Amino acid sequence: MNVILVHGSFGKPFENWFPWLENKLSGTNEMECIIPTFPTPDKQEFVYWEELLNYYHKIGKINDNSIIIGHSCGSVFAAKYLTKHKIKVKALITVSGYNNFLGGDAFMDSLNKSFYDEDKNLSSIVNLVPNRISYISDNDPFIPLDILNHFAEIIQAEKINIPNGGHFNSRAGFDKFEELYNEIDKILSL
Repeated sequence: MNVILVHGSFGKPFENWFPWLENKLSGTNEMECIIPTFPTPDKQEFVYWEELLNYYHKIGKINDNSIIIGHSCGSVFAAKYLTKHKIKVKALITVSGYNNFLGGDAFMDSLNKSFYDEDKNLSSIVNLVPNRISYISDNDPFIPLDILNHFAEIIQAEKINIPNGGHFNSRAGFDKFEELYNEIDKILSL
């Protein structure tokens, strides 16, 4: 079983709850947690991020027994990647995931634009991924609640609302993410 974690804009594998989750999951013999370093902000485009995931798919690390976790814009990137390539995985978990959000910051909007997709394309994920979960906070400082909810509805994900979760990053107190780990544990038993 592999867990692939896709960070968001300006993200790094060694920040937020990512290293904590990697340590928790890698403590078991059956599990490998992979957190690639995606290029950001330079070369933050779908085609470059796609190349990196293509590598992991080619060597068998992304398969029908994998769990993909996306944080922030990494969520829509992961959903678009799976639907574009028609790749089946065991679960997609999104954390502060969204699609087609333009927040008025021209630089950020341009960074995320290539990740966005039409709702109808993303909704086809239900045919590829049997377990879909979206973590949503009521006080995300970057993404409005209606945008977070809409993305979860597009991919027909089970919504898990965490009050005062912010953007689920270190700034919001998320150096650990027990709820996410427990959800992964449930998926593993399916």
